[in-house]
Amino acid sequence: MKQSFIVFLLFITTTSQAQSTDTLMLIDKIFSKWNNATPGGAVLVARNDRVLYHKAFGLADLEHNVPNTTETIFESGSVAKQFTAAAILLLALEGKLSPQDDVRKYIPEFPQYQAPITIQHLINHTSGLKDWGIVGGITGWPRTTRVYTQDLALQIMCKQKTLNFVPGNEYSYSNSNYSLLVTIVERVSKQSLADFTRTRFFEPLGMTNTQWRDNFREVVPNRAIAYSRSGNSYQQNMPFENVHGHGGLLTTTGDLLKWNALLETHQIGGDQVYNWRIQKGKLNNGQPINYAGGVSVNSYNGFAEISHSGATAGYRTWLAYYPQKKITIILLSNDANGAVVGAGYEIARLYFGQPSEIKAKLKAVTVSETDLKRFTGTYRSIRNFDVFGMELKDGKILSNGKILNIAHRDTLYLNQLKWVLTSPTKIMLINQQDTSSYVRVNPPDLNPNSLKAFTGTYFSEEADATFVIEVRGAEVWVIVKPGLSFKINPSFKDGFFTDEMELFEFKRDKKGNVTGFELSQSRAERVPFVKKK
Repeated sequence: MKQSFIVFLLFITTTSQAQSTDTLMLIDKIFSKWNNATPGGAVLVARNDRVLYHKAFGLADLEHNVPNTTETIFESGSVAKQFTAAAILLLALEGKLSPQDDVRKYIPEFPQYQAPITIQHLINHTSGLKDWGIVGGITGWPRTTRVYTQDLALQIMCKQKTLNFVPGNEYSYSNSNYSLLVTIVERVSKQSLADFTRTRFFEPLGMTNTQWRDNFREVVPNRAIAYSRSGNSYQQNMPFENVHGHGGLLTTTGDLLKWNALLETHQIGGDQVYNWRIQKGKLNNGQPINYAGGVSVNSYNGFAEISHSGATAGYRTWLAYYPQKKITIILLSNDANGAVVGAGYEIARLYFGQPSEIKAKLKAVTVSETDLKRFTGTYRSIRNFDVFGMELKDGKILSNGKILNIAHRDTLYLNQLKWVLTSPTKIMLINQQDTSSYVRVNPPDLNPNSLKAFTGTYFSEEADATFVIEVRGAEVWVIVKPGLSFKINPSFKDGFFTDEMELFEFKRDKKGNVTGFELSQSRAERVPFVKKK
């Protein structure tokens, strides 16, 4: 009996080792595209304090053929936000500020809007603030093409007279939120963010390879150079800017493992700071959102997930913790095309299984073509700036080329998304977490004589930018500066999109004269331009 028990234990041990070896080989396969002719990254998987997998791939420096190692330093992109949030929450624990404070208490030069913006709004990305980097890029100088600093970012933010939405009404990811949090940390603590986090986080946790990129010219030993693919070759893509706190953290996989251990040990700030860090934000209507204190709180295949991705210039990052299994997954990469989030979930599937597909509960029915015609047209979001089209083709209704199923004469669906006709001119889009209303808009007027009304010079005080609009035949062109111009494509009456889906929406006075336009793009909506007389 005893011998049989020993054999059984040996069988279990051998099987476990085989499964572990198989898992490690499968992880290797995920990163097989990285080799000694490409950039790559470092990958770490751990359970509790035990490292299950830790390897590096590809090159840190293509010019000098320097390989990435498990000690290589990468920039972590927006994974850095949780460090800034934790600094704010530590100050709150010490009674030096409150998350419910108006940001103008600490930054009095900041504009006063229709409702106060609180520190909590900044933490959860519910402030409505336009992203300073997007606004700065309107001038033709997007991030990495000029040196952005903390002061310059604050100046851009202080010029904005309007918000994307009323504070607390919606969630919209914006780096402006965390740039402001940096200013608050520094004014309250009387220390730079670099000094505060070094003494309060990095040194106590033994994160000896972590620092902020607050001087992009500084020589950082063992740092990987970031790259983007250009055709069949790579080119450098480095973050030449000093603004940080929303990003800009230089670190290693090993140091991030020490940081993620806080989610289990609560070593700094105790239970209170931990609870604040993972507390989901709430909108004004009481609806919760997944964004918490610089991290997203979700679930994967039934397991809780605390995570964040990062992307700055050519660096890409994924940091995730699964508390029920006590598993950490870390990916740091200097390859802009590395798709590290997808790779992170491939690793997660090896430990947690493949998520089961959610099948649509609605059943398809047949309705008349007359009913389907009621959906056709172009619809513009009431809340945001996105547009979609609905067309009837061969007896089927399509939205942006995708065939929709019919659940009711007023309801169409595809997977977990529903299109509900709420009035003859309005459609409500419903997914599992949110609803958005869209209104039918008139088709564009492409008559060359009508297009001439858009010609002229336009100035934006908020973006400090001047655009010239020209009509060339039946095409409308925007001239940003010498050598930089682009065509805008008609979508609906007075509405044009760029190839990057930025919306130019022209405004008219009561007499129908064009007076200006609003430029909307991701994270910065309705930036106003006024037509010069």
